[in-house]
Amino acid sequence: MSRELALGIDVGTGTAKAVLADAEGEVLWQATRSYQYQSPRPHYAEQDPEDWWDAVCHVTSCLFAAHPEAQKRIAAVGVSGQGVAAVLLDGHGQVLRPAILWLDRRSADDAAELQIAHGEKIVSISGKLPASYNFEPKLRWIKHYEPEIWKRCSKALTTTAFITFRLAASPVMNHSDGGILLAYDLAARRWSHELQTLMGLPAAIYCELAESAAVIGRVTDVAAAETGIPAGVPVVAGGEDTSSAGLAIGAITSDTGQLSLGTANTVNVPVERPTIHPQLLAFPHVVRDWTLIGGSMSSGGLAVRWLVRTLFGDSATAGSAAMVELTREAEAIPAGSDGLLFLPYLAGELQPINDGFARGVLFGLSSEMGRAHLLRAVLEGNALAIEHNLWLARTVGAAPRELAAVGGPARNRLLCQTIADVTGLEVRVMEENGGAALGSAILAAEGVRMSSSATAMQKAHARQRELFHPDPERHSVYQEILRTYIALYPRIKDFYPRHNGEKRRA
Repeated sequence: MSRELALGIDVGTGTAKAVLADAEGEVLWQATRSYQYQSPRPHYAEQDPEDWWDAVCHVTSCLFAAHPEAQKRIAAVGVSGQGVAAVLLDGHGQVLRPAILWLDRRSADDAAELQIAHGEKIVSISGKLPASYNFEPKLRWIKHYEPEIWKRCSKALTTTAFITFRLAASPVMNHSDGGILLAYDLAARRWSHELQTLMGLPAAIYCELAESAAVIGRVTDVAAAETGIPAGVPVVAGGEDTSSAGLAIGAITSDTGQLSLGTANTVNVPVERPTIHPQLLAFPHVVRDWTLIGGSMSSGGLAVRWLVRTLFGDSATAGSAAMVELTREAEAIPAGSDGLLFLPYLAGELQPINDGFARGVLFGLSSEMGRAHLLRAVLEGNALAIEHNLWLARTVGAAPRELAAVGGPARNRLLCQTIADVTGLEVRVMEENGGAALGSAILAAEGVRMSSSATAMQKAHARQRELFHPDPERHSVYQEILRTYIALYPRIKDFYPRHNGEKRRA
């Protein structure tokens, strides 16, 4: 067995993780560090990129302190990160302002303007509808409201690109990350100068693009001193965290959809050619020549935590004894929650409705219903949102036979069974052995030929924890409910901007 190791780093919304994996894909050691994001105003979500870097330095230093023999065995480094966080650098590589995160909704008006003026053209080229979570509306907001900072901007980076820049001093963006941006030409796999011009953004601020496993530089002396990674170790371009995690759990063919359950939920299906639907998100997989199509839903675990907090108080958690008892009660409620339907738009919604103004709805509530109905409806709302995205993906050729699921909420068996029943697909809950950080390590190993193939390295570690089979009768019930679920939002969407605007002015 090769003694070489690949270092994988993932920088998420709340946690940085580093793993050391061998050539067979086995995770030997890992370390994590948590941090927070700030909300200086309603609908704002920001982080200091230096907090990300500090967290990376912490987790790598912890690994090397605990396993000093591993330090000299590192053959390559790969990085993944939360998508579309906008980091602005000046001409000296210094951060100009806090990064604006995917959670941020301040640029909803800019996104709406782009959608009205150029939405059809943007979708046809990039595969994405303008929405406030994305990169370019944030850049336009800074251009409009922080013109002095905008004048000093030399490069705009994502989270992954910022960390690889700090490691290797190369402002390069991987295709997986860049492919989520509105200025990316999905078919040509390059930046679209036409879209950059339509959006009023200079081409010069966009980074060079590279394949996820391509070596883009080597760890600098400065980065080595701060992280403990030996200077000169190759750094690959890496990937966006969703697709890097998909590689780690085996969502690398058209048969297996990727389901990530967390504060937000994401579902993506690999397809062999660039496939576009105007309501979904399509972007390159870290696995070359594959595209992921699907969507992100902003209120997955967030909705469950809201309900737990509402019912049991701020100190309660989703794993509390009270929550376990409530879940048992909800299991006794029939599919469809006796007519109670939940639209899980507590923080606006991404795909497929792409509406930053949307908010949650409990529809069909009656006096006979209790807390068990509420939980069942919230879990069903999560599952219906996932199926809404899959339903649209199927219309453009996606055909998953199963879902590979990861994330903390996947420990809730009722949620997983409900997802299987709603989608009609088997749900395989996977052991999480490194997640996106492992995907980054696999890409690093591929980039320096440490492993024969990324697929072989991935298969060596993937382990299924539990399997949920869909119940045909419940699936039939949910297919009827899905029609109401899909029809409800269009009938109320026009009230959201006015209603939310009135609340903001109050």
